[in-house]
Amino acid sequence: MFKENYIIQGKIVCKTGLHIGGSSDAIDIGGSDNVIIRDPITGNPYIPGSSLKGKLRFLTELNDKDSAQSVINNNGKPADDPNCLSAKLFGISADENQNQLKFPTRTIVRDAYPDEETLELWNNESLISGAELKYENNINRINSAASPRNIERIPKDSKFDFEIIFSVYEGDDDNISSILDAMRLLEDNYLGGSGSRGFGQIKFENIKLAKRTADYYKENNDEEVIIESDEITNVINAIK
Repeated sequence: MFKENYIIQGKIVCKTGLHIGGSSDAIDIGGSDNVIIRDPITGNPYIPGSSLKGKLRFLTELNDKDSAQSVINNNGKPADDPNCLSAKLFGISADENQNQLKFPTRTIVRDAYPDEETLELWNNESLISGAELKYENNINRINSAASPRNIERIPKDSKFDFEIIFSVYEGDDDNISSILDAMRLLEDNYLGGSGSRGFGQIKFENIKLAKRTADYYKENNDEEVIIESDEITNVINAIK
């Protein structure tokens, strides 16, 4: 039976350029063959919830012994042991022979879209629809021949509004702190591609953590604001 939802909201701030790959049917002259994902309506870059959730799950699996062992037992696929932390937080996908979830997720991660300040930042002649082209060279070690290429990425200082919802049911462990731990791990890791080359450093800012009990939905009660407009470390300390 449903008990409560934790709502985590705030900003994802790009500390370095961010590349989350998309696809293009055609390559424009002077454009990039390594494009980022964009909103099909506005054409603006965004951060898919699936990318953020996948990275949080990956870091949880690395940071939890039972989850890591489940990944090994599952030949590198996501942890599927219902007793491990990763499965409890992020669920277990259906088997190839099933059309239903084996273990439902407790965590919903929304797509993150640019805020108004960022849209103004992108209104710059040096950017192409909210993105920059990062040029790189691959040098042959034998003959020193250069193979130039470019990659499209969201520029530094861009900000996106994010929302994560964590549901708690009767009999569940209250694992909201584990979601916050994964967010803190991500700040010292990277989001998207080419992280080892400096891409994808992000920071969570202006975080609000609120609790909405069953009565919030049934009786229209107010939510309980636990902390507001703070950084991830202080949010974690606020629930201890």
